[in-house]
Amino acid sequence: MKDATWRSILVVAGILIEVCLIGILLLGDLRQQVPVFCVLFGLATGMYILSIFRCIHLPLWLIVLFGLVFRATLMPMPPSLSDDHFRYVWDGRVQAAGLNPYVHAPDSEVLAHLREEAIYPHINHAELPTIYPPLAQLAFRAGYWISPSIWGIKALLLGFDLLTAWFLVGLIRMYDQHKEQVLIYLWNPLLVLEVAGNSHVDMLGVSFMVFGLVYLSMNGFGRAAGAFALSFLSKYFVICLVPVFWRWICSRGHDDSHLGRALSLFRVKKAWPMGVFFGLVGLGYWLYLDAGDRVIGSLGVYAKDWEFNAPVFDGLRKLTGSGEAARLVILGIFGTAVVGLTLSWLPPIRAGYLLVGLFVLLSPTLHPWYLIWMVPFLVFYRNLAWIVFTSLVVLSYHVVIRYAAEGVWQEAMWVRWVEYGGLAAISGATYVWSRFKARRHEEAH
Repeated sequence: MKDATWRSILVVAGILIEVCLIGILLLGDLRQQVPVFCVLFGLATGMYILSIFRCIHLPLWLIVLFGLVFRATLMPMPPSLSDDHFRYVWDGRVQAAGLNPYVHAPDSEVLAHLREEAIYPHINHAELPTIYPPLAQLAFRAGYWISPSIWGIKALLLGFDLLTAWFLVGLIRMYDQHKEQVLIYLWNPLLVLEVAGNSHVDMLGVSFMVFGLVYLSMNGFGRAAGAFALSFLSKYFVICLVPVFWRWICSRGHDDSHLGRALSLFRVKKAWPMGVFFGLVGLGYWLYLDAGDRVIGSLGVYAKDWEFNAPVFDGLRKLTGSGEAARLVILGIFGTAVVGLTLSWLPPIRAGYLLVGLFVLLSPTLHPWYLIWMVPFLVFYRNLAWIVFTSLVVLSYHVVIRYAAEGVWQEAMWVRWVEYGGLAAISGATYVWSRFKARRHEEAH
């Protein structure tokens, strides 16, 4: 087809995505409309996938315009598929009162004077202190200062979302790829839903991770270390990329052998960016140090007890006979992958892509918004299976139907079969097709 024809098709696709998002907005409380929401979301994803592989036919300004419109559409939507935002606002309210959210759980009598009907009754796990790290807490405080409701933090996260898109365009250019590939980020329905709609703080961690990858590609190692530290202080995931980051700094221009890479990690003169990383992390926690050993909040409870939408973890628990043993196996597998990628010569973007994918598969808890960590990497690795999975994962919201009606949190097994079965089937089909094309190419030459 001619460029003009594809441009018209992509404009129509963008308009149809917008129609679906307007439909989602008009549904109101999505907990009461989960099946219809999933249908609309699936249709939007279909148009999105169609657009991805022909995005170079659309001008960058039009891609950005559609991305802004999508976000503006869901911006007015009160979050209903998750209640995390109530905790965000509560933590901001606690800090505005001069108190430390790591010290007292919401149900503590010390905080009784802060309770009101709009926020407190809806906080999940009110018996536990906050789980969110220091920079997230500062964001909650800033959001509460903007507006003592979810709209303040929502505006803040949307700002970081758009800033991330800008940085991604720069990173795309550094890798000599088409800048129009930012469509993969800006038009992703899951990202639009979970940031503009549901306001998940993961966006803050994703943003600083992308900033770090940009600075790393520019050899701005100090700035990269600072960005990774801020990502860790927003949501902990990026810590698994720090060894890869360290190796990338230390091994540049040195022996390319496995032994050489391993020895390069001990080059003290090149380790100063790690001082920046740990210095900023230490400063972040120092701000809340009056909490003492409670400064990590309920992170330990999350790591030990929480589980959701995790078939690999469930399988390992059945094999090992306990959730604790399954978690140790997962930690061993993931830790081995981190070490292997650290000693490899893969660039940080590739390593990050693989580690996010492995984390998603192994995590004992997988909520839909965790997948937004994958979206920036899909700009460079247009893996169809993962792209589709960012849509299929919203099926796990099926659990809120009964939870909203009866207060019972019970997963439906068919959801996992569709989600992970779809990921496996498309991955397999893509692999077979790539091998078939390679064989035909060899035969032709």
